Amino acid sequence: MDKEKVGEFYDVVWTEYLPEYEASENHWKIFYSDTEVSGQKILDAGCGTGIFSIIFAKNGAANVTGIDISEGSLETAQSLKDKFNLETAHFQKEDMLNLPFADESFDIVWAWGTVHHTTNPFGAIEELIRVLKKEGSILLAVYTKTKITFLHEIIRKTLIRTPKKSWKFLSKVLAICLAPIVFFFKKREKSRKGEKLEELIMDWYFVPIRHHYYPEEVKGFLEEKGFTIEKFLPASGRFDSTSNFIYKARKH
Repeated sequence: MDKEKVGEFYDVVWTEYLPEYEASENHWKIFYSDTEVSGQKILDAGCGTGIFSIIFAKNGAANVTGIDISEGSLETAQSLKDKFNLETAHFQKEDMLNLPFADESFDIVWAWGTVHHTTNPFGAIEELIRVLKKEGSILLAVYTKTKITFLHEIIRKTLIRTPKKSWKFLSKVLAICLAPIVFFFKKREKSRKGEKLEELIMDWYFVPIRHHYYPEEVKGFLEEKGFTIEKFLPASGRFDSTSNFIYKARKH
């Protein structure tokens, strides 16, 4: 199944690569503060390495639940928890499309770059909304759809047919080839720093499932569900075609 393939993919990615804590926390501070999260119950949906779960916990959250379908990612997250000696964060294997939590269980839902890797992104958002308390906030980072998205998809669907053993090598080769383009033609600084180009390329072009949307599609969906948009970051990457757009929205 595609879901299992995504889990297996991140078993490799998030055991090989670990985002920098300080760079990740600086990015997190664009959307949240220790005052806002203090004493709150957090769901980190698609936690990956657990870096944002750790950031929430270190900034005063009462309880942080990190979920992922990748066992390798969860092992990395547990190691990070042990490194920071945190008791308020815990991690478990779950499917975002079928969460085991009761309605309105969390004060904050953080879903950074995750719903677009599910088989049904809007179904995943529905589930995240279900477990979010009234007046709670959700953060969604979603791949942006552009006029050249189809080119990215042609490249991705070609590369994922290559042997898995070659993926890390190919990512390094592509990073060397693309580095001058990124340096000379980037439109903006990347809002979340601390990631190497080769690991970004791995995530762009070798992941089994990747959906893209226009910001208006996600905004309209959230507003139909009774959310108020509190913050909008139109592009988080160096190029429009490789960016996430990010919404922070409040449930009413």
